[in-house]
Amino acid sequence: MKNIEESLKNFGLNEKQAKVYLACLELGSASVAEVAEKSQVKRTSIYNFLEELINKGFVSELRQNDEILLIAEEPQILIKKAQQQLLDTQQIFPELLAMFNRPGNKPKVHFYQGVAGLKKIYEDTLNQTQPIYAFTDYEKMMPVMEQYLLNYPEERSKRNIFFRSIAKEGEWANKMSKKNKEHKRELKLISGYPFETEINIYGNKVALLSFQKPYAGVIIEDLAIAQTLKSIWQLLWNNLKQ
Repeated sequence: MKNIEESLKNFGLNEKQAKVYLACLELGSASVAEVAEKSQVKRTSIYNFLEELINKGFVSELRQNDEILLIAEEPQILIKKAQQQLLDTQQIFPELLAMFNRPGNKPKVHFYQGVAGLKKIYEDTLNQTQPIYAFTDYEKMMPVMEQYLLNYPEERSKRNIFFRSIAKEGEWANKMSKKNKEHKRELKLISGYPFETEINIYGNKVALLSFQKPYAGVIIEDLAIAQTLKSIWQLLWNNLKQ
């Protein structure tokens, strides 16, 4: 029983509240006096936190004649609460991850070499749910790893990760543009400014990929750097025509 009481603390119940909830489960419906006897928690203590226990959804009150009976909610409520906790955590996780590397901490830098290294960088961009903001030169990228980069947008789309890029105009860029909607991608094409590399800004990371031999890339994990580059990207994006 002690292990059950400890587990119930994960759902916001203290020791006395857990004892009362478990007593109510066993009794079905019972008066406060009966619950106090079963749980070994004083009636005055139960009255002190009863409203809180009701608000948390663990017990409810039933008036029968002049007596108040306590009824425990079914144990399935714990599963629902756990699912809600998981959902809440998933929703705030990107923000927590971004806060993890606040300015003042030493930036984390990871180097990658060869085509295999470039693929690892792209795979890292899929390990989060935030949009990717990019500077792209398809004419340099595609000759090096065409097949991989044709499949990558499909996997990114499956994971519901949007991609917005300022891209150098060219034959490959025009081909990719035809599937923008399908691949959850938005491109603004420019001419006269060769990028030679690709820059991806996502979450608190910036990835830079070079498609010149021997092929190399780097991921910089630092919130301040990511936010600064995203601001520069946003400034350019806002001043480009669709």
